Amino acid sequence: MGENRPILVVGGGYAGLSFIRQMRKYSPEVPVTLIDKNPYHTMLVETHQVAAGTRPAESILIPFDQLGDFRFIRAEVIAVDPGTRTLSTTAGDIRYERLVLAVGSVDHDYGVPGVREHCQMLRGLADAEEIRRRLDALGPDAPVLIAGGGLTGVELAAHIALRRPGHRSITLVEAAPTLLPGLPPRLARAARRRLGLLGVNVLAGSPVTRVEAGRAHLRDGTVLPFGLMIWAAGVRAHPLVTALGLPADRTGRVIVGPDYRTPLPDVYVIGDCASGHQPSAQAALQQGRALAAVLTGRSPAPLRSKGVLVDLGEHRAVGRVGAITLSGLVPGILKRFTEAAWIGRIGGWGAALRSLIWGSPALSEGVEGAPRMRI
Repeated sequence: MGENRPILVVGGGYAGLSFIRQMRKYSPEVPVTLIDKNPYHTMLVETHQVAAGTRPAESILIPFDQLGDFRFIRAEVIAVDPGTRTLSTTAGDIRYERLVLAVGSVDHDYGVPGVREHCQMLRGLADAEEIRRRLDALGPDAPVLIAGGGLTGVELAAHIALRRPGHRSITLVEAAPTLLPGLPPRLARAARRRLGLLGVNVLAGSPVTRVEAGRAHLRDGTVLPFGLMIWAAGVRAHPLVTALGLPADRTGRVIVGPDYRTPLPDVYVIGDCASGHQPSAQAALQQGRALAAVLTGRSPAPLRSKGVLVDLGEHRAVGRVGAITLSGLVPGILKRFTEAAWIGRIGGWGAALRSLIWGSPALSEGVEGAPRMRI
């Protein structure tokens, strides 16, 4: 069995919560403390709906105080000092014995000029709320431009189109030749057809090379006007992790082995800030469970992809489950049940049932510290 020294977890996202729940199952006697700047877990894979205005913000939040059996400190971690085993936080210095960094990722602009100045990112709830606010302020025919035709960009484009029906002023740009790189071509074509039916213009095969006020320039010379441009073209490691100077890949994600240990004593990295896998909620969940196994003397299960589901609105989706590819209502329903399964795992099956019936896992109507949204 593993040792019983206290564990400090930074980040209450998919990886961090998955680790905590599995540790409570394996070794409930081990003290575990979570630090996060927010008092709630955000289901990041659903932020595109909040951004588009098709779902209230509260419905993708799960308050940590409803999850029970671990200590929670609300603070933002500013720096890690491995020499003194101390975290500098907005709540003061905090010592650790064992540290799990599960701080996720941040947006990646790839050095494209003008992106920071003229684009809105989508990496969390605050970004989603800002996109929704700016969409509400746009004129009905103002062009909306989305850069990045991966999962986030495609899902966001579909939901914005549903929020702005009849307006063919939404354009999705992807640098690769097709949407959803890495998925079977059949699914990419199905997603493009669905977006077309919703009125989304898709431009693939030419990346954005420069952005200026109200205009985006593509490599093929195309110039696209916009009233709002949203950047959903990729992610890189969180600055808290990159500041440690650990061996990393080209996006700053820490290179770890199957035990998720870093060269720093008693410091582990999981989730989007760990290298060796495509950043995803699915991988983060598996890594959290695997690290809990490692720290309790068990053999961790290897990471494996169970598939992917892409939300296209109105309970429709495209996806791959194992070797099977699906499009239409069936994967859309599976997508919703996948969300409910995660809620059930961390918050209990009552919360999962509330999510399926009422659309929110929270036990109460309001979530402390959460924004309030009008639809």
